[in-house]
Amino acid sequence: MKKKDLELKCPDCGSHLRVDRETGQVIAHGPEERPTDLLDVVRGIEGRHQAKSDAFDAALDAEKGRKQELDDLFRKAAEKSKDDDGDKPDNPLDDRWR
Repeated sequence: MKKKDLELKCPDCGSHLRVDRETGQVIAHGPEERPTDLLDVVRGIEGRHQAKSDAFDAALDAEKGRKQELDDLFRKAAEKSKDDDGDKPDNPLDDRWR
């Protein structure tokens, strides 16, 4: 896993710095990016909330479908076990001598 770069504030000019963790070299240096409009910030927050809500809904639907899948697998296994009882001996005591 690659470590993220360090993001710092330049002590000299107050601008934004991005530094490589391994080498210590400055990768980016410039003014800090700030939103120009408050409406853009609100849209970004709403977009993040919507993405989280969509991810939660998808996970919830997958779990609901998972219950049906497990019920189907259990039903198939129960049917298969009913079909396999031809191998059992007629007398239960005969089984211990096999």
